[in-house]
Amino acid sequence: MLTGATSLDLVRDELFVSVGEVEDLLQQFLEQRDSGHLLQQAIEGLQQLRGTLNLIELHGAALLLEEMVALATDIPVHEGDVLNAPLSALCNSLFLLRRYLHFCRQQGGERPELLLPLINELRSHRPDIRPLPESYFYPLDPARVPPALRNGSRDMLEPKTFARLRQMFQLGLLDVIRHESGAGINLKKRALQRWEARMNDHVATLSWIASAAIEAIEKTPLDLTRERKLLFSRLDREIKRLYAGQPETQGTAQLRVELLYLVALAGEQCELCQEVRRTINLPDPGYTEASLKQAFESLRGPGADVMRSVAEALQEEITSTKDMLDLLARNAGDIDQALETLDASLQRLWKTLSVLDMPATSEQIRNAAVQLEGWQPGDTQTLELVADAVLHAELLVARMETAGEVIGSLGNDQHSAPVELKEAHIVLVEESQAGLALARRALTAYVESDHDRMHLMNVPATLETVRGGLIFLGMTRAAEIIRAAARFIQEALVDGSKAPAESKLEVLADALTSIEFYLESAERSSVNKGDVLALAEESLAELGYKVGS
Repeated sequence: MLTGATSLDLVRDELFVSVGEVEDLLQQFLEQRDSGHLLQQAIEGLQQLRGTLNLIELHGAALLLEEMVALATDIPVHEGDVLNAPLSALCNSLFLLRRYLHFCRQQGGERPELLLPLINELRSHRPDIRPLPESYFYPLDPARVPPALRNGSRDMLEPKTFARLRQMFQLGLLDVIRHESGAGINLKKRALQRWEARMNDHVATLSWIASAAIEAIEKTPLDLTRERKLLFSRLDREIKRLYAGQPETQGTAQLRVELLYLVALAGEQCELCQEVRRTINLPDPGYTEASLKQAFESLRGPGADVMRSVAEALQEEITSTKDMLDLLARNAGDIDQALETLDASLQRLWKTLSVLDMPATSEQIRNAAVQLEGWQPGDTQTLELVADAVLHAELLVARMETAGEVIGSLGNDQHSAPVELKEAHIVLVEESQAGLALARRALTAYVESDHDRMHLMNVPATLETVRGGLIFLGMTRAAEIIRAAARFIQEALVDGSKAPAESKLEVLADALTSIEFYLESAERSSVNKGDVLALAEESLAELGYKVGS
């Protein structure tokens, strides 16, 4: 069964329509507070959305809908302006849900951590509901972390010394809360180091993990959010409790996980963090603090329609720039005027790309504009440098126009491969899609003509061409599927003595359709496409052509 972002394409349009309907109902309820039926209809719409997201296993989005349903259910009718804050939170959540689904579709997978601030905002409008911890979606079972990894001291720390060290930690914590200064961090680290050396194994282990978390904050760096400051306040109280001889609780284990989550986010420059990660074998979260912040900011940024409009304007600017380059290369027209127009166009391009958070491409265009300042007729090398920069920008802008999204693409536009190679990659994908479409049309004609084999004569060769393209693209598993499909068509349909059953042709069509879907998804992400390839392999195995055999 296809689940997650892979199957999102199948229900995307219906989801967005449902989100829009719920938004309209909430807006109407904002204007007509005595119309309880509007709120009830909105709740039912939210419940349907939650069911769909649960079905396709987008767990983060489903949890967000669960919180929205809970908040909407708690809203009484006839309460006037008191309800503005929770209703605004619901409307804001629906807006960000739409953006988040775009993100999942483009990335080929879910990143539920992006929804955690939104979920906690919804929970804050419900009395006596605690926020979810920052590590809520981090796959680390508290029971997996041994409570006594470090060898502590067998001699009990004197109460007077413990009180002094605790005061040292609290002074450092207070300074960090107020000023976020290095002096406060150093005080906390010193107290933790002493506790690690002079207290029992459990406290020593907790202090060791906390020291790594502080180093992660200091060296990565990680933002000192309110939640993270409160985390170290909890640490202070927990160490006091353990020193008093009280046993570990579930809260102690959860505190370790929260601190280890910060360690998991740390950069490579954090040596103690690396030691902790190796010792505990921490799971890799799959993202960094910087990438998480960047994606979250993109969620709240301009929508798809706005980005497509920006991309269209940029494409016009790039077309004009290419025309000026062509004039200069052919030494045609008013050279001075063309040079002045080209310089102005390049200036606009690099500044716009910089605003769109495409620093590498923006810098490439800016450097090209600088090189152009001393250009003389006949200097083709400089024009080629400018053209390469413009072509790279055109490639990124074309992708932005197609996707209507900046998430996961504009934040990191380093171009490790040449522009020509990237363009060749796109052309190969398109040609492969065209070859598969041609094969499907030929199969349809074969069926409609009462199994006239002439319609299939060129199909095996076409599929072999597609297979070669997929191998070049690194899609070897898909290439093997195409190879098996071509063998079936050649042996069972073209060379076979009798026409196959209609059911077999349907199974073959299923396999080809699966590969088409795989290729259409290739530009978004290569993640989570295994399900659709498995479907194609199962279809061919049913025909007696096991992939790889």
